[in-house]
Amino acid sequence: MNRLKTNIVIDILMLVSFAVMSFSGFVLQMRRVLFTGRNPFMGMSRHTWSDIHLWSAIVVLVLLVLHIVLHWKAVDAFFKKSIENTTLRYIVYALLVVVIMITIIPWFFVF
Repeated sequence: MNRLKTNIVIDILMLVSFAVMSFSGFVLQMRRVLFTGRNPFMGMSRHTWSDIHLWSAIVVLVLLVLHIVLHWKAVDAFFKKSIENTTLRYIVYALLVVVIMITIIPWFFVF
């Protein structure tokens, strides 16, 4: 599969995963209205909706990291043009890596 098709597939999967995450987040937010008594919403309990929300968020994060890796040349070109000082640019790269690690590492302790 060439690079363009790979990017399209990743972008579509990210869009679908984000939509699922958004919808499940809305369902969880409206739990007092939707989950009255023991009645499940759309045949799924609140805990099932929570699992769907969690796993779709993990998929979005993984696809986002893949998206950034595949577009690294564009990210690098942007920072080279925006920040001419090499030392400052490397500091920004390091901060970017730290932010990504802060986002990803806690997921290893959830399971």
